[in-house]
Amino acid sequence: MTANPEGVQNERTSLAWVRTGLGLAGCALLVGRLAMVRHTPWAVGAAIAAAVLAFGVLGWSHDRYRRAARAMLEQRPVDRASAALLITFAACLVGALALALIVL
Repeated sequence: MTANPEGVQNERTSLAWVRTGLGLAGCALLVGRLAMVRHTPWAVGAAIAAAVLAFGVLGWSHDRYRRAARAMLEQRPVDRASAALLITFAACLVGALALALIVL
């Protein structure tokens, strides 16, 4: 078995966060469309929150990739998980809002 070249893990993690951001952008579009169909005012807020979160995740993933690449070159720890934990919590919250919109 061959070992992965250095830096591939960082790229895969970045691509996973990009997929998450694109998924959130798709959810924002769907929630926005559902808000227009049902005329639910709080759903507009959920759509806006999902869109802002999607753009934040996309921007953060690029920044994290650069910081992690620099840290690997300098052979120091990459970063803390607090930002990823916060984004994961926010994505779960937006998902719960979208689920509530569908069910209610």
